[in-house]
Amino acid sequence: MIGRNGRWTIAVQNGLIVEVAPAITTEASQIINANGNLVIPGLVDPHLHLDKALLLEQCPAKEGDFQEALEETFSLKRNFTIEDIQARARRVLESEIAFGTTATRSHVEVDPVLKLTSIKALLPLKKEYAWGLTLQLAVFAQEGITNQPGTEALLREAMAMGGDVIGSAPYTDSDPEQNIWIVFDIAQEFDCDVDFHLDFLDDDAPLLLPFVASETIKRGWQNRVCLGHMTRLAGLFPADLKAMGALLRDAGISVLALPASDLYMIARKDTHNIRRGIAPIQQLIELGVNGAIATNNIQNLFTPFGDGDPLKICTLIAQTLQLGTTASHEQCLEMATTRAIGIHNYGIAPGKAADLVIVEARSASEAIGAAPTGRMTIKRGRVVSQTSVQRTLTRG
Repeated sequence: MIGRNGRWTIAVQNGLIVEVAPAITTEASQIINANGNLVIPGLVDPHLHLDKALLLEQCPAKEGDFQEALEETFSLKRNFTIEDIQARARRVLESEIAFGTTATRSHVEVDPVLKLTSIKALLPLKKEYAWGLTLQLAVFAQEGITNQPGTEALLREAMAMGGDVIGSAPYTDSDPEQNIWIVFDIAQEFDCDVDFHLDFLDDDAPLLLPFVASETIKRGWQNRVCLGHMTRLAGLFPADLKAMGALLRDAGISVLALPASDLYMIARKDTHNIRRGIAPIQQLIELGVNGAIATNNIQNLFTPFGDGDPLKICTLIAQTLQLGTTASHEQCLEMATTRAIGIHNYGIAPGKAADLVIVEARSASEAIGAAPTGRMTIKRGRVVSQTSVQRTLTRG
């Protein structure tokens, strides 16, 4: 376990951890032997797009840029059906559970073309997959609000149907500040958290972060706002980044780095000394900001790669942000577990939910270094998935 040397025993009762100790004498009805492997809290994927996952087969990239991704995906939405979204979402959710993910937040798109198809498709999956994974649904305006007549009413309708969180991508709106106001209004109306895609891409438009931070404090929504992407922070001078970090910390706003998507999309106009284009999540954490990581898109025009494994994202963030120490590897695992966005009662301690994953590795560095395939997923104290690898070498 992270932060504990040697071998430990975790006692679970009624889905909760009741004791963590080097040895526990209480008689158990079931014993799971980790065989000295690493046990961590269940992985969390707090920024996912189930309704847009696995679209690459239908629509391969021709240009591969963000504008094409927006336009072609918007066109594809015209033919989305409940059955189609569910079929693709099930593939992703079942993979996530096998990887050790026990909680995820998926954005659910709402707009005048798609209308409420995505929320109708994904709401039943919350119950269908509750045995292995806690699924939050973030009602999401990808195409804008003020520039898409009828979207505001659709967002409210989707929330009334059972959405957990409200969000948008203000940079796609002709009036981003009004977009942000509307999202906060809906959040107050439904008493829910807010999740923005913010300060993405690499243009020269003013940062929207100060406006969101101001609204967060004004509305009393501290510790209830999450910002995904935030790639523009990667281009700030150190003093400016420090100031933005203080703003985030004081407003209690969390930041999600999405390296798989952002490495692919950002800095395409750079001709030399090309930027990584990833939110400097490690520096933000050092400044007191809650930061985590997520997979985002999976095999579509926005991100033509990925399989939904948060542990592989840990490896990627460690590589690209040059995190090579044991302590930083442990922190990467925290970014995918206990620093979770919108998930509570998480961790390996008495009273916490018994959502765990046993990784076929002996340390955080080994887990980050190879993202081993061998894993056992435990949800509320029950084994829900087990993946092992059998290797046979035949000498000639």
